[in-house]
Amino acid sequence: RETNFIKQKKEKWMELEETMSETNPNPDKLNDLFVQITDDLSYSRTFYPNRSVRVYLNGLAQQIFYSIYKNKKSGGRKVIQFWTHDLPLTLYQSRKELLLAILLFWIPFIIGCLSGFLAPDTEFARQMIGDAYIDMTMSNIDSGDPMAIYKQGGQFASFLSLFTHNLSVCFLYFIIGSLFSIGSIALMINWGLYVGSIQYFFYEQGTLTPSILGIWTHGSLEIPASILAGAAGIILGKGLVFPGTYSRMQAFTITARRGIKVMIGTIPLVLIAAFIEAYITRLTETPDLLRALFITFNFVVVLYYYVILPYTLGTKDFMSKLPLMSSIAVLLSVLFLGVLMISGVEDALIFTIISFPIMLFLVVQVFDLLKQFKEKNLVVEEEKLAANKEDDLSFEEVKTPGKIFKDTFAIYRSQLGTFIKAGVSMAALYVSIVFLFSSTAIEDLFGYPLLLLDYLEHFSYFIFTTDFENSKYVSQFIDYRNGFLSPHFIANTIVYSVMAFVALEAINKIYHSKYSTFEEKKYGFQQVSTFLKVFFIVFIINLMLMMRLEFGIFGVLIVLTLPFLLMWMAVMVFERKDIIRGFGRAVQLIMTRVTNPIGLYTMISIFTVMAYILVFSGLIVLLMQFLGNQFLLSEDNMTELTIISFTFIAQIILSLMFPLAVIGFGLMYFSQVEIREAKSLRHKIQQIGNSKKIRGLIKES
Repeated sequence: RETNFIKQKKEKWMELEETMSETNPNPDKLNDLFVQITDDLSYSRTFYPNRSVRVYLNGLAQQIFYSIYKNKKSGGRKVIQFWTHDLPLTLYQSRKELLLAILLFWIPFIIGCLSGFLAPDTEFARQMIGDAYIDMTMSNIDSGDPMAIYKQGGQFASFLSLFTHNLSVCFLYFIIGSLFSIGSIALMINWGLYVGSIQYFFYEQGTLTPSILGIWTHGSLEIPASILAGAAGIILGKGLVFPGTYSRMQAFTITARRGIKVMIGTIPLVLIAAFIEAYITRLTETPDLLRALFITFNFVVVLYYYVILPYTLGTKDFMSKLPLMSSIAVLLSVLFLGVLMISGVEDALIFTIISFPIMLFLVVQVFDLLKQFKEKNLVVEEEKLAANKEDDLSFEEVKTPGKIFKDTFAIYRSQLGTFIKAGVSMAALYVSIVFLFSSTAIEDLFGYPLLLLDYLEHFSYFIFTTDFENSKYVSQFIDYRNGFLSPHFIANTIVYSVMAFVALEAINKIYHSKYSTFEEKKYGFQQVSTFLKVFFIVFIINLMLMMRLEFGIFGVLIVLTLPFLLMWMAVMVFERKDIIRGFGRAVQLIMTRVTNPIGLYTMISIFTVMAYILVFSGLIVLLMQFLGNQFLLSEDNMTELTIISFTFIAQIILSLMFPLAVIGFGLMYFSQVEIREAKSLRHKIQQIGNSKKIRGLIKES
């Protein structure tokens, strides 16, 4: 019976093999043959489960399946789909958070204007913006060019500076939302007060129209970008505040994915706004009407992509109601024009033109609140949550950097208690070594942004200068000016060696619990040997950081070589190789598929930068201020206590970041080994046909 089955089908199977050998096989023909081959495979599983024909057909089916699906090139479609479909639907799903962010900006904006009106002279503006900006702007107004501040510096240099600064500020708005959304809400309120105070200041000086046409030339994109970033932060923290039926960690995972998508949506706005501010805003001689139309065009583009398109994709019959809503917005704009003309406001037409997109937005929101159109059924795909448990972790498969990054957090979360204990202990050790053995006074050893009352007094200034330049606060923790004898060098080498050792032991523990039938016996000399190998790599990292002080190139070198050093550490620990053989093996694995380590390193770096921004955002300083008020100490003692406490808290967070990189590249080691040597796959191939209980695709795949 088996022989007859093969005779009947072999011509079709040979045709499939010939089709697969073609450079560009006909997809329709390939699809038809695939359907037939799977039917034959099902038949062979039923009647010939332990015969070679089943193995042959299964291999043929897998080959064609991978050809059709696994190796299919997207051609950039996923990127296009994100901007045309995924992001707009995410914005529609998050429309309530976006509306809240808009209100958190515009209501404080109005309050900022009213506060400027009620405060004597320019007192409120000076408090919010600072004396230097106010004095410089008043000087520009006296000289007849209120917007002269935008004409300073080279255009390209200004563009790069504005882009990096504004993007880092938006990034801060987003990541600080992890504090239960409170951080993003506070920054949005302060930002609204800040912009409102600026706008009223120009009105008070009689330069309202030039200021609107100048500030909002780029602000028509920059302000929406900051609002979107604030909304992303609110979304991020929402999962912690309102987890629903999920655990808080599961809810946070879902909202974090949504928040990241919205945050990505701010990048084009920040980029274009920086270009406009550097190249176009300074063209104040352009006719006012043309500048007003340009601002309106920017508003309309933002309104269409971030509001109308999401509603179009997310609701039924929205487009049929758009003409009615536009007509109402036009009517409101005409009424607004009438009010301005009756009030005797100059340039009323310019203000009316700019107001139209705002009127249309308000009308859309009112229609939504009144439920004038119905939502589609599940247009936004439901987020899928993985179990993220130790039992679901696999060390015997090829993984993408994204999958490794997710598994890294699964391991990190499962061992979080151990990491926290180690982090707190190492932070205490770091503080003890640095402050006890350093000859420098405590207040000169560490400096933090606007401590205590200065922070509160210059709150807005600090918030809007918080960017990647604040890396100088991180560099205080690696002050190696005294070389190997520096307390910082000694403390960091010990601290990060211990944290890396704990991380690798966590991977070892989970690995042996999954793949060993007996508990691994650990001897003292093995533990010491492992720690010394880890210590060696950490020592090299700190040595390169120390060399950075003398030769700037080492700052770039440490960034480029850190993935290799972490892979070298994993090889020596998991394969128990010495330093020399481990080096060669690490080179072999890191070059197996070099894009994977680069991708993982990029993800971990972004997350680490987010954590650093959170540490030095000023909120911990605010906490120190609150705690300091609970003690009756002299000013000098209070300053010392604050610096020591801040250093301790910051060091805990910095120490907890390093295990993420160690775990990530520990998992990357197993994936790279599988890519290069396919140990697990070879083992599975050897097991084909050995068991009489093999049934179905699960055992064969």
